[in-house]
Amino acid sequence: MLAAVFCLAVMILVAVATRVPAATGPVIDIGAPVTTEQCSPCHAQIADSQTPGLRFRHAAHIVVACATCHVRMPHGPEGTERPLMQSCFGCHGQYHAEVAGTVARDGCDVCHTDPSALRPDGHTAQWELAPHAEEARREGTNTCVMCHAAPVDCDTCHRELVPEVARINPVYLPLLPAPEPRPELSIDLGAPVSAGQCLYCHRDIDRFVAEGRIIFVHQVHLERDYQCASCHPSTPHTPTGTRVNTMADCYRCHSLNHAGQGLVATEECIACHTPAFDLKPVAHTPAFEARDHGGAVAEDEAYCTLCHKSPFCVACHRAQRPLADGSPPRWIVPEDHTDAVWLSQHGPRFLDRAGTCWACHDSPSCERCHQTPMPHPGEWLRSHAAYEPPDGMESDCSVCHKDREWCQDCHHEQVQRLDLVEANCVPCHDEMSQKPATSIRHKAFAEHAVHFEVAESKGRPYRCYECHATWAIRPDNGHAAGGAQIGHDLRLCYDCHGALDIRSTLIAPYRGAELCARCHTKGPSARDGSAAPEDASPAGIGGPR
Repeated sequence: MLAAVFCLAVMILVAVATRVPAATGPVIDIGAPVTTEQCSPCHAQIADSQTPGLRFRHAAHIVVACATCHVRMPHGPEGTERPLMQSCFGCHGQYHAEVAGTVARDGCDVCHTDPSALRPDGHTAQWELAPHAEEARREGTNTCVMCHAAPVDCDTCHRELVPEVARINPVYLPLLPAPEPRPELSIDLGAPVSAGQCLYCHRDIDRFVAEGRIIFVHQVHLERDYQCASCHPSTPHTPTGTRVNTMADCYRCHSLNHAGQGLVATEECIACHTPAFDLKPVAHTPAFEARDHGGAVAEDEAYCTLCHKSPFCVACHRAQRPLADGSPPRWIVPEDHTDAVWLSQHGPRFLDRAGTCWACHDSPSCERCHQTPMPHPGEWLRSHAAYEPPDGMESDCSVCHKDREWCQDCHHEQVQRLDLVEANCVPCHDEMSQKPATSIRHKAFAEHAVHFEVAESKGRPYRCYECHATWAIRPDNGHAAGGAQIGHDLRLCYDCHGALDIRSTLIAPYRGAELCARCHTKGPSARDGSAAPEDASPAGIGGPR
């Protein structure tokens, strides 16, 4: 505990003594005079006061410097400081030359919504006797005349009682106590969030309790060496309000199973929520649980999985218990599962996360058909090369990985800058060693293999990225659309085949349809004029498959 307090103190001292040398965003200087630039990064709407019982508009005071009323930065360790009434009376209570009266003298309701409630709590029934005198001796009488007219409210009694008091000023003298200076501390709102940016105002930051709902201890996370920016990617205070972390942010660690290391952080609700907090959302009515939740799941599946795991959903979907609204148990099967093509389509849909498979299917339910562990365990990518499927199940992988893109993204990532030669391809693709290359059944393999010997005429071999120019493109799901490395269409081939170089020398043979006939020995473009088989397609279109 002592060590934690010492560390906290050091962090505060460092924060107070250090200015940010290179600003990357709006900078707030705690010790500098208050200006609009100091407030606008967090306060987009400051036109009207949000204080109950008070009428105040910044727009009506726009010609007055901010520091006239806010004598120092309002936000500090003690909370938010509002301007004192003395600051207001610097103008509202001042007589200027021969101008008769002021705004304040015109009526308190100019600024206060309920003038009848203006009597301070300390002004009890006996206030006009001894208590007010003690206050006057201690604090002076200048603040009294903000509300009281001395000739009427004070002198009438003082003439009779003759107290030993100094003469009371007839009007308020615009005087303000000098505020305690703030430390020199700059907070760069564009820099990564750090403890030094928060600790000056939030001295109790270690233990955070939100309205009886959440208990959060920063110290526990600091001890595990988490950086503030891990949870707060940007400054929480914004012009539209304070950005509060969501439960989804917490679940990036909580409930996360890290391969063989187990849970990164506990998933026990009581670790973060107070015992009195009702974990069940108000919207989860019996009708919602029994019938109406499907739309919410489809809209934000990840949110549902924060609390609900597969067994919870399976019990209802497989008619193992009555529904929440009292309906009898019934099997709940998605409509698309009844289509004849569903079995052949469900693998790619699962990989694309198109649906909520988890709601009904766990590993045992998948393994009734798939001999390969499904879903794959956490360390599968590292160990799958050594996996040997049972006899007759060699095609198990292709149920989901139909277009090979999942495989090629990893397996080809390390070879994209290698030479297109037999030694670099045959170790993984035996078929590419077949001679002649045009006899290879897999047309994409044939297309690549016929270029193995290009170095004899070109002087050097091709490299993969020369044709696969968009190799590195990856959509959000991490896999290339339409093929693992988005290949090319046939027009790219004609950049060489049938084209002449600057010396009018043919770069590569086989112009036009002749090129197609090299592999497609049957079809409209073939020399014998026979029909092409139904599965024949021009090699190269769309890239390797």
